[in-house]
Amino acid sequence: MLVSLAPLRDRRERVVGYAVSAHPEAVRGEVLGPDEEARQTVDMVPQLSRMVGRSLVVPVTPAVVREGAITRFASVDAVWLVATEALDDPVTRRAVDRLIGAGFHFALHGYPEGEPLPPSLAGSIIVLDAARTAPAALEGRIRSLTAAGLRPLVRGVDDRVTRQRVLAAGVPMIAGRQLTRGAAVAPDRTTEDSILRAITMLAAFSDGRPPDAAFDAFVRDDPHVAASLLKAMASAALGVRGPRSVSHALTMLGRDAIIERLVAVTARLIGEAAQDQELGFAALRRARLCERIGTALDTAPHPRARVVAGLLSTLEFALASPAPVLAQRMALPPQLRDVLDGRAQPLGQLLDVVDAMEYGWWDDMTARCQRLSIRPRVVADAWLDSWKMARDELGLARPDFT
Repeated sequence: MLVSLAPLRDRRERVVGYAVSAHPEAVRGEVLGPDEEARQTVDMVPQLSRMVGRSLVVPVTPAVVREGAITRFASVDAVWLVATEALDDPVTRRAVDRLIGAGFHFALHGYPEGEPLPPSLAGSIIVLDAARTAPAALEGRIRSLTAAGLRPLVRGVDDRVTRQRVLAAGVPMIAGRQLTRGAAVAPDRTTEDSILRAITMLAAFSDGRPPDAAFDAFVRDDPHVAASLLKAMASAALGVRGPRSVSHALTMLGRDAIIERLVAVTARLIGEAAQDQELGFAALRRARLCERIGTALDTAPHPRARVVAGLLSTLEFALASPAPVLAQRMALPPQLRDVLDGRAQPLGQLLDVVDAMEYGWWDDMTARCQRLSIRPRVVADAWLDSWKMARDELGLARPDFT
């Protein structure tokens, strides 16, 4: 299965979980029915739960619910999403009631138009689609559900205007793309400058050349980078013998080790600039993903170039500035400038594959993979691995799903 995860955000726009979207990988022209697709998605839930470390909302079909396919996942932090109209079937309704009694959690997709919901579903999540509901009707439904003690979750919130409108209507949770244009807050200017200087420095050595004295001066003198580097290296792995300063760290660990740590530090600064930890997490995930799957490109760019490309792909969303404008503010080699402005070269086209996968544009992803002669499964497997790698590097804690 090919999987994407849309972040679920609360009213303060903190990420509290992820909504799962899956698509079967085409194998020998095989076409799966909805029930088999749902079963394959369910089979991935334990892996996804361990990977993200947060709650999941997982779509299932009535048949999967009735046959008890989810009962083996009693310990998994998941909410099982079924179509609201599925409760019109008495057998499905009884199965849902039985599973709720056993401690499982359900959400409903679609506004309940017919019979009242069973008491067991009091306080449940009701998923509404922003793109499929007129704005006035959507706001009215949000208020109606909230007044009834239910928890509306509006998905497809992919722009700032929709986000502001549904939050004003009182919705407790929203779901949308990993990356959306227009930051909620203006980024701190000094942090922004540090990010651009850090990426410029990483780009300067993206062809594999060893860092030089200019690199030493940058990591030592930039206040945001120096403080973040020391914080990142004050870990249990280094213990009491950890570096006392950046200069000490350069002597202890060497320039190559510091330039590797600078990748995670830059990703963290990207999140801080946007005041959104999830954006920094996405930046590092993409950096590690491009580092891995970029080896499949013809005349594969150096790993450092692939890492920088991943960071660049999130920059316009963190700094609320058009990508071509940001490209003019940094000294970048042509293949990295293309990532921000045009994406005509293979490395930029690889980022288009990543975008298509994370947004769940499956047909587009498949076509773009074919253009680059990369199997979708290669991208999907590397994408799963990149989540764990980025979470471990950033030391992200597990939040509560409330």
